[in-house]
Amino acid sequence: MMNQVPFPTGKCVISDDWTYRGMQVIWMENDFLRIGILAGRGSDIFEFRYKPLDLDYMLRLNKGILNPNVDFSQQRGTNNQFEDYYYGGWQEILPNSPALNYRGAHLGQHGEVSLTPWKYAILESGPDKVSVKLWTRPLRMPLLIEKTLTLEADKSILFIDERLTNESATHLDVVWGHHIAFGLPFLREGARIHTSATGFYAEPLMPENRRFMPGVETVFPEAVSISGAPDDAGRIDPESAPPYSDLAYLSGFGENAWYSIVNEGKKAGFTVRWDGNIFKHVWYWMERYGSKDAPWWGDTYAVALEPWTNRWRSNPHEGIEAGEWLRLEKGTSIETKLEAEGFHY
Repeated sequence: MMNQVPFPTGKCVISDDWTYRGMQVIWMENDFLRIGILAGRGSDIFEFRYKPLDLDYMLRLNKGILNPNVDFSQQRGTNNQFEDYYYGGWQEILPNSPALNYRGAHLGQHGEVSLTPWKYAILESGPDKVSVKLWTRPLRMPLLIEKTLTLEADKSILFIDERLTNESATHLDVVWGHHIAFGLPFLREGARIHTSATGFYAEPLMPENRRFMPGVETVFPEAVSISGAPDDAGRIDPESAPPYSDLAYLSGFGENAWYSIVNEGKKAGFTVRWDGNIFKHVWYWMERYGSKDAPWWGDTYAVALEPWTNRWRSNPHEGIEAGEWLRLEKGTSIETKLEAEGFHY
């Protein structure tokens, strides 16, 4: 079962002595953070706990974490396996977002790598630093994704170094994203978004029960509400506010992209920093008890701020033709870094 690592203060520890529902779990910990990594399913960060406040920032839905190889419906040939098994946390998404047939490869929603086991190796085991490398290859596209997660003893920052390689003899077009979702109790009182983003755009293809006027571009945090009134897109409403669902995009981050999501009542926040030349957009997804049908059933509260290479399109082939997808020539690699930091004030 999942549990925390016995922890000596002033040091870093790492352990792979844990499994959950048959899936490998790795724990990394220092005085500030406890990070739970689900190597046996997608390399998810299922827990990102800020220890001074005993606060886990990550979303965790009531269904809990399921093993796709054990818990399944009688019908598995669907495009929405990601939603079937979605519980919250932080997923690596590759090689696509919308389901499509890419040059003969049938790909479901949000790709393959978030639902399959990853290989791993512990590189450093403390006491001043701990580090683990994880890697996998999608079944249907010749890609290698590698990432190294590192904690240092004196910092409340998780360092992530990534490398994506096209192992084929032809070019490949991919969508790459980090599906980072926040939930309760972190956001119960509401929060504020601070960011280097300058642009804001509300996705047109969303249900009627939404907050923002669809298809409108503004300068963040300015926005237009569904009623046509000015709105503040940097404001995350408290849980008690009326329900709604929405999807919008933040853009124009510059090379040194970042955002912080801050609960001013708790005086606690979470910051992500990344390369804005690779992850050019943040998907701002809100499901606040607004969708009464599958897969949320009116019982889901989630706010996600997800760095992606491009915006979502209902017709993904149009995005490829427009050059919006990340293109890797044969045999080439891309390297990038992200940082995630917990803090209070």
